[in-house]
Amino acid sequence: MAAPTRAIAHVLRDEIRRPAEVIQFMRLPEGARVLDLYAADGYYSYLLAAAAGSGGRVFAQNPIATDNLEDVRQMYSLADALDERIAIAALTTVTHVRSDFAAIPIDSGSLDAILLAQILHDFANSTDAGAIALLQQLGTLLKPDGALIVIDHAGDANQDNERLHRMPIEEAKRIAQAAGFSLESESALLANPRDQRRRPVFDPMLARNTDRFLLRFVLSP
Repeated sequence: MAAPTRAIAHVLRDEIRRPAEVIQFMRLPEGARVLDLYAADGYYSYLLAAAAGSGGRVFAQNPIATDNLEDVRQMYSLADALDERIAIAALTTVTHVRSDFAAIPIDSGSLDAILLAQILHDFANSTDAGAIALLQQLGTLLKPDGALIVIDHAGDANQDNERLHRMPIEEAKRIAQAAGFSLESESALLANPRDQRRRPVFDPMLARNTDRFLLRFVLSP
């Protein structure tokens, strides 16, 4: 976690994100093949590469739109930021995949794990059907014993979660089940009871420390 090639901005997030414990929860096999969906500037991609080892492979996917989405701290695109970090850290086992969500160029049945870190709510708050379709598509990329890991900002059912960029944990479970997954385990590792779930997740008052849930799904038999 303290490798000198990690971005300082990433290291500063570790206290809140607890990446070592999250990756332990994922239970990746040695040499794992992992998809980091909407990897942005690669916070998790770097750590997943270390966990998977030299025989593993991390596919850091970003939608093509992020080619024009600026990292406001550096004023360059998130896609460029990820490419730069891969180069600086010589992450030879990380492949930056620029593709739409519906056309990710990865072989079916080839992945040990897929990580959705704070992204499912964007699909669920649009339409259930879109979120279910996404997870169904991702399920085709997993090996039979592969896992889908979901981290997201917890919300309450009676709130405007689209505005808040949140979702209720039960909604995440329901969508995953409808897409053909079964919940294997969940963790309160990232829970923050001080977050009352009333503020948008980008509110400076939260300082990124939202109440989050952590779920591990497997394909239903």
